[in-house]
Amino acid sequence: MIDLHCHLLWDMDDGADSMETTLALCEIAIRNKIQVIAATPHMTNLDMAEDFLYVRNRRLRELNTYLQSSDMPVRVCSGAEVYLDRSILEAEALEDLTLNHSRYLLCEYSLQPFDPDKALIYAEEVLDHGLVPIIAHPERYATFHRHPDVIEELKSMGAYFQVNADSLAGRRGERVGEVATSLIVDGIADFIATDAHHPVHRNNDFMRSMQSFSSKITPEILEWTTVIAPRLVLENKTLD
Repeated sequence: MIDLHCHLLWDMDDGADSMETTLALCEIAIRNKIQVIAATPHMTNLDMAEDFLYVRNRRLRELNTYLQSSDMPVRVCSGAEVYLDRSILEAEALEDLTLNHSRYLLCEYSLQPFDPDKALIYAEEVLDHGLVPIIAHPERYATFHRHPDVIEELKSMGAYFQVNADSLAGRRGERVGEVATSLIVDGIADFIATDAHHPVHRNNDFMRSMQSFSSKITPEILEWTTVIAPRLVLENKTLD
């Protein structure tokens, strides 16, 4: 399995707060047969991208060196969860923030209600950079609940969607769970990831979450959303 969305790098955002916490998340990943994790710390200020990348890359090198020397069967690749707001309109370079140096960029919007037209404008800006936006946890956005047609418009533009495992397990509320399940079952979202932040409070125990998934989410869907489609992204291939 490949986890495309995880906040396991320590001291970068609201995720892991120490190397010990990071390693605890790696151990949970291994127990869940997660072989590859994309480290996706929040990138909320594009003006600070250079500093962000310096720290992220240093953390990645240190972590992967430790994992390899300890014979832990998981590797961590680069990424970021880029916050889309008006600053994206002035962004110069986004390529170094993509998932495993591919053309796919994990993006998020505000959880607070916002003008739905801006979702399209900001995603279009990512596309204009020659990149492909993967919208993180669309099931959580109040704006998408109120304007579900925006999801279809984003998809028609070329955006993809990643749903959180804890949403599918019902831990984000009934409405969020219903939307998440619909996105996956209807083939609108192509990825399920953990969005883990902490080994206890928001962890990556995917198998435990999976026990609460709808029966409509078949083994074939799970194979596509957690293995095949994520692998294509990390290999910088098309999903068609």
